Amino acid sequence: MAEQQNSQLSSLRVLELRLLRCSIPSSSTSSSHQSTPTTSFSHLHTLIEQVLQFIESGQYTQALSSDGAKAIFTSQQLNHKLNDSSESAESFYSEFVPQCVTLFLNANEVEDYAPNSVAKLYKAVLVMAVAVAALLGFTQCNITGPMVKLPPTPLGAIVFGEEEIKTGSGGWSEWEVWAQKELMSVGSDLRSKFSNLQYITFAKILLMRTKDLLSEGSNSGVDGARSISWWLARLLIIQQKLLDDRSSSLFDLLQVFMRESLQHIGSLEKIRYYWASLISEEDASAIVSMLHLEAGIMELTYGRVDASSVHFESAAATSRLNFSLSGALGFRTLHQVEPKAQLLLVGNADGDDCSASLGNDFQNKVSTQGENAFPQRPSETHETSDILMTPKFLEDDKKLECSAQDAQNHSIASMQLKPTQQAVILTQCLAIEKRARSDELQRWEMAPYIEAIDSQQSSPFPLQHLCDILRIRWESTRGRTKQRALLMMDKLGVWRSASELWFDRGSC
Repeated sequence: MAEQQNSQLSSLRVLELRLLRCSIPSSSTSSSHQSTPTTSFSHLHTLIEQVLQFIESGQYTQALSSDGAKAIFTSQQLNHKLNDSSESAESFYSEFVPQCVTLFLNANEVEDYAPNSVAKLYKAVLVMAVAVAALLGFTQCNITGPMVKLPPTPLGAIVFGEEEIKTGSGGWSEWEVWAQKELMSVGSDLRSKFSNLQYITFAKILLMRTKDLLSEGSNSGVDGARSISWWLARLLIIQQKLLDDRSSSLFDLLQVFMRESLQHIGSLEKIRYYWASLISEEDASAIVSMLHLEAGIMELTYGRVDASSVHFESAAATSRLNFSLSGALGFRTLHQVEPKAQLLLVGNADGDDCSASLGNDFQNKVSTQGENAFPQRPSETHETSDILMTPKFLEDDKKLECSAQDAQNHSIASMQLKPTQQAVILTQCLAIEKRARSDELQRWEMAPYIEAIDSQQSSPFPLQHLCDILRIRWESTRGRTKQRALLMMDKLGVWRSASELWFDRGSC
């Protein structure tokens, strides 16, 4: 009996891991561990599998109208006809949706051996997957892009029929107003105009209700669906970023859910214990690193600089990335004749604690004979400015060519970093913005981190986009690069204001 239950839990945890991997940047090209449907829960397994396939392919609307979503929301009949009014929206989201989740999770509970049986955990993961589809759909429309047109309501195809999902007709503007007020009920107005607010509200209701039901009884459900606390923390961070002011009630909830997340999957040992051989080392490292990065961003959002630094350091250590600021002679303009001292980000990605010594070593080697020096790697420049996008640093003479090349290999700009390591580098700009006053010196201190990401051969779209935002804010304050900053701003277009949610000094 115990062996059968362990097999069922292993199959469930593979599905939970796949859901997490949809939001974790990874350079791995290997497919995730495939789970085999267990005999007892093959139907639930198939429903979760279908929703996951839609999410993995970015088809969030199809996930919300899938058989899995229908299984959750067709167990309860609407008591009245829906119309475009705030009262109807209140009844639907505050009564109908939570009741459907409760009935779905507790169905046939008498036949189970415990309140939080394996069957209930399977159902919880299915509800989580539907909620994540709604959350990712909202995030794509308002933050990451590309822009897509979503139906007015998340359950449009189920509640209003397939025609709603195809045409997106009906309006339901009062429902959107209700969702806006629901998000602002924590004590702050929205900072800008956002679309499809019902999606994040819907996801929050699903996750909160599922978490409450899993927490009932003596078994709190930590043996399955451990990642639900992290998904809730992520959703609440996004909600806080949408608001104009910091919310104390959201902060209290974030502290609870982020603490639970760190307790459950906050280290490589806990990850290996929970997923065992089902997870690769790269995925385990990426999950722990991203969890600490998001915990650090959460702390920084509420002005807790010291606490955020601890999480950022943990993320760097887990991703096996050591780095520090150093200096070297180099050229920053196209027609510069004499080299000048430049800030340089140095380090290694092997986990050896030697980045500081590497910085001093590299500085000594590249600064000895500037008159015979030449650029080590090509730097991109823009035709509207003679200021290089990344500075050119000096090499030593030919007698020390091998050792100088070895030192350059430890320049962060010359290394191809994994996506999580690039995120670790970029979050340092957040910490600098918070701990240093806003002046020219602060912007130059951020420059090596921005240039390190710009020097990467490939970066995930959101990271590169946010890096461009930081560069625009830096170069728009300098006369010789202001025109280039304006052109970059035009290129970014509509996504500029949305991305600044995450790198806005006022909200961090």
